[in-house]
Amino acid sequence: MEETYMAPRPRWWHTLQAAKNEARLAVDLYNRQGNERQLEAFIVHMALAWLKLMQAHTEKTGGDLFVRNQRGQRVRSEDGEWQYKSARQLRRELLADNDPRRANIEFFTGLRNRVEHRHEGNIAALVAGRTQAHLLNFEATLVEWFGPDEALADELRFPLFVSSITQDAVSAVKRVRSQVPVPVMEWIQDFDAAIEPDVAQDQAFDFRIYLIPHKGPKTEADAAMTYVNASDLTDEQNAVVDQVRTIIREKQIPVADLGNLLPKQVVERVAVALRKPFTIHMHTQCWRHFRARPPTGASDPAATRAEFCRWNAAFKQYVFTEAWVNFLIRKLSDPDVYAKVTGAAPLTNENNGED
Repeated sequence: MEETYMAPRPRWWHTLQAAKNEARLAVDLYNRQGNERQLEAFIVHMALAWLKLMQAHTEKTGGDLFVRNQRGQRVRSEDGEWQYKSARQLRRELLADNDPRRANIEFFTGLRNRVEHRHEGNIAALVAGRTQAHLLNFEATLVEWFGPDEALADELRFPLFVSSITQDAVSAVKRVRSQVPVPVMEWIQDFDAAIEPDVAQDQAFDFRIYLIPHKGPKTEADAAMTYVNASDLTDEQNAVVDQVRTIIREKQIPVADLGNLLPKQVVERVAVALRKPFTIHMHTQCWRHFRARPPTGASDPAATRAEFCRWNAAFKQYVFTEAWVNFLIRKLSDPDVYAKVTGAAPLTNENNGED
């Protein structure tokens, strides 16, 4: 009998399988029982998964994986091995600056070295939406670059959970925030303040969903859970979804729980803490610079950075949170930031009231 000859798989295919294996392991470790270093393990193995995925794509499309000198020659490391491009360099080559997938990857790259093990469970709860987006982005990019036959969707399942759908979810999230170490919380705030609002609100950066029970007759095509992309909805359907979001926001996050600080109150608090001039105009410069809220007249006034600011639809005004006050005090304590953001000249110890 004549044997059928099969050509060996290309090297990029083996790199791709290694990327998928890293993603599988990351999910397994994150979903395991207990609460011991799950987030850290997920971040580490997903970083490897993304690196190998980008390497496989680069090699498949004829790109260059190696670091080269000015003459175009490959460069060796101290141990004599050829130097490969870093994950950062590959991200820059393959993902645009404003790509929310890139922002999401860079968020976890920075978070990795800031995870404190005894607080890991609280940090994981705080970034759960971004964690889900991290995995969904990997799957979407995997299919985009290598086709649906390489997808992982049929191997992964939506996890069973209860904490985010119970009635006390809002208070639980607030409690978690208060237990996250201050340096980690501040780093997250600074990261969010540095990216564009459109990127911050994109599902590819932070995956957020509303669970609405499916009522009505069941058909054979019904699944227990169906994902509907907002971009696939008509204008009328999106209007209904926006109405649902408003109902949920009004019900779950009453203004009284937010501290209900008007701009004037924020100005008074920050000025006292800084012992420097801080006016309403300076506060306006701050929310514009840090993009805490959309500009006046925006089509969606509720598109705020929720941790810092909320739109009160009943009174048609913005209210600010304690977190916003603390953020401004921390950032504006730096004389250079104070001058840059507010437009005021830097103050010396001699003229700012300090002893």
